[in-house]
Amino acid sequence: MLYNTEQQTLFGTRDPEQEYFELINRKYDFSNAIKILDKIDWDFKDFTTQYLTHTFHSYPARFIPQIPLTFIKLFTKERETVLDPFCGCGTTLVEAFLNNRNSIGNDFNPLAALITKVKTTLIKKEKFRYLNRKLGAMKRYLDLDYRRIDKRIDNLPNRKISKIFNRVVISKLETIRETLLEVKEEGHDDLFDFGRVALSSTIWALVENGGGIDVDRLFLKKVKSMQNELSKMAEIVKNIPKVRVICGDARKLEVETNSIDLIVTSPPYVNALDYYRAHMYNMLWLGMDFDLFRKHEIGGHSHFITNRFRLLSEYLGDMLRSMIEMNRVLKKGKLCVIVVGNSSLEYELIESHKFFAEMGKSIAFKPIKTMFRNIDKTKKYTSADIGKIDDEYILVMQKVDNTSISSSDDDFISKVVREQMMKFREQIKNIQGTSIRSRKPTRQRLLKNIDKISEAIQTIPQDIKIKSQYYDRVNR
Repeated sequence: MLYNTEQQTLFGTRDPEQEYFELINRKYDFSNAIKILDKIDWDFKDFTTQYLTHTFHSYPARFIPQIPLTFIKLFTKERETVLDPFCGCGTTLVEAFLNNRNSIGNDFNPLAALITKVKTTLIKKEKFRYLNRKLGAMKRYLDLDYRRIDKRIDNLPNRKISKIFNRVVISKLETIRETLLEVKEEGHDDLFDFGRVALSSTIWALVENGGGIDVDRLFLKKVKSMQNELSKMAEIVKNIPKVRVICGDARKLEVETNSIDLIVTSPPYVNALDYYRAHMYNMLWLGMDFDLFRKHEIGGHSHFITNRFRLLSEYLGDMLRSMIEMNRVLKKGKLCVIVVGNSSLEYELIESHKFFAEMGKSIAFKPIKTMFRNIDKTKKYTSADIGKIDDEYILVMQKVDNTSISSSDDDFISKVVREQMMKFREQIKNIQGTSIRSRKPTRQRLLKNIDKISEAIQTIPQDIKIKSQYYDRVNR
């Protein structure tokens, strides 16, 4: 038997993956399924985490498939519905799809919604034969108007990374884009979306690797790999479950009340990563509005530069609205699982899972347990962009009743966020500098945080309001 810190697990030394699957594939009642959670080594060290359509596209700070898989197997039956309101690249939906569960994914990032849709859409082989013929004829577009290419260069973001997109690279990317548009015009929307994800993944690889001119080769290699993995998935999934992907706001879900059997999600971390910055080049070539996404993403560290604790207030307000929506759509007695890591603001530790657990109590969620796990930063599903976050927490809550609160109730949101921020201020008064990793600031510098938190508390009513621009956009 192996031991993980002080917790005994059922993982033997021979094949921990096999023992894991034997464990989660058994049938349990609810109370025993909860007990099984304590017998799992949540680090999943040396487990296979990249398979089938999970390999389609890199994505920063995504969680490993074994996390949603565990809860799907233990707490749902076939054809029940699983929701991920912050679906990212679709890890939860892929696992639901593979295990004959219906699923709904929501994400405000249009690229995330596209990736998720493609990863859960089977395509017939004859359609792929058509696509391969089209891609094989791409060279006829190589004589593009270089004036358009120069215009594309002029419109690139003002960043050092933009230099890797020279005229040769851009001409090849434009060739691919033009070919895919022709595929769409010929009525093959599923192939068009499939190709766009392959193109986005190719651009991601260019940015991650610092350049290169073999763009067309990389793209065609990616297309072939994606076709192979989707064909393998088609052999596994015979009775295709329902999948719905929404590009929308988790604070106002377009999901029916009391319709969901399980929620498993990993929301954005506060102050950890600007997702729009990670995706801006992909979104640019796909014609997506990354600037709108930047303005309305939750937890982005480009917000409230002069007082980072106002960012925390905004984040808690956004997450509370999202949790109210999770309560609304989830069936009574069912589980809401939130995976999130700690963050840091002005040398202070932000334990998001504790905030979520406390706020959940105010909206009829009962915290059941919290599991700690180490993040294997050598895995491809992680990203250097998530900084020094090397562990995370799995918060398990049960819906015990329907909350009467609406996610648009600003007064309630302000009240709960104020309570949390005041508790946080008291913590900082007692102990400062709870998240210092390198050069230690002076005590005077740390004490200034108390004043900043007090200022943030005063501005909560305005900081927690949802910007109207988003709603103007979706209601047009």
